[in-house]
Amino acid sequence: MKKNYLLLLLLLLVFSCKDGYLSESPEEESNPGSSYNFGNAVQKNFQGVVLDTGGMPVSGATVSIGSNTVTTDNKGLFVFKNVSVSENFAHVKVTKAGYVNASRVMVPTDGMNRINIMMIPVTTTAAVSAGSASTVALADGTQVKFDGSFKDANGNAYSGNVKVSLYHLAPSNTYLNELMPGSFLATNATGNARVMETFGMLHVQLTGSSGQNLQIANGHTAEITVPIDATQMSNSPATIPLWSYNETTGMWNEEGTASKVGNAYVGAVSHFSWWNCDIQFPQATVKVHVKTSSGQALSNVVVTLKRMSQAYEVYGSTDNTGMVSGIVPAGEILTLKVYDACHVVIYTANIGPFTAGSTIVLPDILLPTPPSLLYTIKGSLKTCANANVTDGYVVFKTGGAGNFFQYMSVPVDNAGNFTFNTYSCTANPQFTYEGLDINNLQTTNEVTFTATANLMNLGNITVCNSTSEFISYKIDNQTIVTVLGSFDAKWSGLTSSSPNIPVKQLKISSMNPAGPYFSIVQNNMLGAAATFTTDYLIVVAGADILPGNGNMMINISSFGTVGDYIDFTVNGTYTNTSGSHTLTATGHVKRDL
Repeated sequence: MKKNYLLLLLLLLVFSCKDGYLSESPEEESNPGSSYNFGNAVQKNFQGVVLDTGGMPVSGATVSIGSNTVTTDNKGLFVFKNVSVSENFAHVKVTKAGYVNASRVMVPTDGMNRINIMMIPVTTTAAVSAGSASTVALADGTQVKFDGSFKDANGNAYSGNVKVSLYHLAPSNTYLNELMPGSFLATNATGNARVMETFGMLHVQLTGSSGQNLQIANGHTAEITVPIDATQMSNSPATIPLWSYNETTGMWNEEGTASKVGNAYVGAVSHFSWWNCDIQFPQATVKVHVKTSSGQALSNVVVTLKRMSQAYEVYGSTDNTGMVSGIVPAGEILTLKVYDACHVVIYTANIGPFTAGSTIVLPDILLPTPPSLLYTIKGSLKTCANANVTDGYVVFKTGGAGNFFQYMSVPVDNAGNFTFNTYSCTANPQFTYEGLDINNLQTTNEVTFTATANLMNLGNITVCNSTSEFISYKIDNQTIVTVLGSFDAKWSGLTSSSPNIPVKQLKISSMNPAGPYFSIVQNNMLGAAATFTTDYLIVVAGADILPGNGNMMINISSFGTVGDYIDFTVNGTYTNTSGSHTLTATGHVKRDL
């Protein structure tokens, strides 16, 4: 399952040893202390999935790119469309209570950039006492030695118990790229942009007795021990730079060195988040398209790179235009391979060496014949009046049977046409699609079909079922946004006379990964039409609106039985980091529970 899961992941191409519909302000997280060429501001599209370390979706996670923010749905999916990032640098951040903050840095392509992130649950490894020296260790030999001096977020000395959470990320970990923060782009001690090869990473989180974040006290250090993979022992240097991850800039920064002691690196650090034991190289940027010999773009194709003395390959995946791009070591000969979905090498070549700081567009990789399990699905969306759907999209769902479902949203052009390319490891696979017409609030509903040929032309598809479920909202004077597709609408909870327990709870959430997200939770919902001004949580456009930061009125005008409809409106104001805003919304959704 791990191999199949890995091949389904759609990853960025960054060098390692192993490797909402929003449009707001530009990405402003480039590191002014780095020589890296971030490039100009550009508009790009992103789609991704957030999973936990067990491969289960993480719903309700906050995903941000610059000032643009969305929330993952119940499948862990998220979408950004036309967000402003740097030409050579996009920084995606994900947060959720109970998990280590996650992020991804990439060189964005012109297509739909695909992001896969795994979040690490915060688990207490051990508890220590402030004021006493202590050692916390993992079974694989990872350990941290504390001298007992800690501080809180305000810099005040802390006394009491300290919960210590350790996580060792080995270079041999199958999901290294999904678990690690950022990329392997770094800034060394002299301010030069570098790309790194890791010999092991360590995340440490310190928490006080009241749940507050703690750090090592000023003027004190802790000693970290990071095991070296057996396959890297022969190439591991006697000393290696230590790098800490900056969650604001998305870059690793060189801070000191570690020494090789037996089969591990040992070094002193003055603060905690992520630490990385890495050798460094000058960097270059590489871009390449993968196509058939006839020029057809091949999407979702896995591409790997490897230095001659490197223990593990770096991997990436082409976007819907067939492009993959990323940061690679300059001055090195690299072996490039292309794999099909069944992990069979279908192309090999040596590339480089490249000049430091350069951007190279390689000649297109032309595969003489398309792999037998490549499928192209085409069609055209038509309205009930047989006119072209000019504002709409198609959501495809593939996978299952032991693999997580893979979603891809494909917009239609002005003639209603769409094309979807994918792979399968079995012949005659099943796919599911849903076409949506935004202008007329129509849908095909979900349709499952079997691909009996490598090219499937579904012809004209009539989008003529009423999207009986929809939520429309407007923020300030922005354009009205209509949320279509599936919704999860449930009335559940505990019935109790206790004032501390909600008397039933109504929760309505959009479930379509291709569109914007809207969610509303109303506590103390008695099961009849009513108006509420308290006990609510609204999530829209990345904002969490609660009575503490909002003044909202939720009017439920109709509350049907299971299978019938709930109608509601939302009106009011709220405040977040970008200021004060007004919100109006209208919903008509089918009740599931």
